[in-house]
Amino acid sequence: MKQVLNPLGDISPETFMAEYWQKKPLLIRQAFPDFKSPVTPDELAGLACEEEVNSRIVMEKDGEHPWFPMFGPMSDEIYANMPETHWTLVVNDLEKYLPELSWIIDRFRFIPEWRLDDLMISYAADQGSVGPHIDLYDVFILQGMGNRRWQINSQHVTEENQIKETPLRIQKEFKAEEEWVIEPGDMLYLPPGVSHHGVSLGESLSYSIGFRATSHADLVNEFIGYITQDLSPQLTYQDPDQRIQQHSNEIKQDALERVTDIFRQYLKPDHPELQRWFGCYMSDTKASIDTSPEREISSIEELKKLASTSTLNRHPASRFAFAQNPDSTLLFIDGEDYEVNPDFAKSLCRQREIDLDELVAIANSDELQLMVDLYNGGKVYFESD
Repeated sequence: MKQVLNPLGDISPETFMAEYWQKKPLLIRQAFPDFKSPVTPDELAGLACEEEVNSRIVMEKDGEHPWFPMFGPMSDEIYANMPETHWTLVVNDLEKYLPELSWIIDRFRFIPEWRLDDLMISYAADQGSVGPHIDLYDVFILQGMGNRRWQINSQHVTEENQIKETPLRIQKEFKAEEEWVIEPGDMLYLPPGVSHHGVSLGESLSYSIGFRATSHADLVNEFIGYITQDLSPQLTYQDPDQRIQQHSNEIKQDALERVTDIFRQYLKPDHPELQRWFGCYMSDTKASIDTSPEREISSIEELKKLASTSTLNRHPASRFAFAQNPDSTLLFIDGEDYEVNPDFAKSLCRQREIDLDELVAIANSDELQLMVDLYNGGKVYFESD
């Protein structure tokens, strides 16, 4: 297994999680020492021209209105008409399209991997920016090329302080509390709700490692949809104890209590399906990317033969997680769940690289077939694929 270096400088992961995570910003000089961007501006621009890639350009000036966004796919004509300054190209899900970049996100495995959203890269022309704004998620911003000036403000931002003409959450007024110029290898951590404004000093590239921020509304709606999808329509509101009311139109307390009892049957923290639903929900990937191999295999022996000449990896376009119970372990992959033994789940998920010999030694026949299926489905892959 490759050694995973701490990207937090002199701060331990334990100290970071206790004192900074979702609490306060942190600047780490040379978090990635001597970092050289593995992606060039031209390569990023080329990716943004592909149909399936999630990309956008933010133009501070010269657009239909200030902070005008254009959504991909991009084209050579669009790039040819870009001004020399004050614009930014943003591309999401880079680790999924370029799995060789997964080593960057793997530096952050001290945070549960199922919390990870994506690796985003932004190219900015001189003075390029996406404006002063807030995010609702945690993000680490790693400088990849050139320099950017970052300013932050931790004060609450009201709806009235947001520009209406753009779908972006750009602030009308922004006053910096702190300011830094960061260079390649430097990294800034920002918890949710901290306003930040990055301006490129010349051309630059930034890598953003973002973590999922699922709203309460989405969690509740998705869970209700999950637990009600197979409920019989014959299960209806009933009131055999109903009494004559003085006012026929009145909704009385006893009716509300019957509804509350219905809700209590399903919306409870010890619901037997909560773990399975949450694992499937959090492992479901929003990016639809075909990662299947050119040639499928039919047996674990074929997989072992391929592994003898190359390294088997979990594909970063897929999400892996597991949950342990006293009598079973649920393995979650891209919104699907599998009952496996705990050692198998731990070995498969331990690192990006998979020790296939170790897996084969502890796997049962169903788990061996699962490995074949995962390869054929592109969930695991060889670096040479």
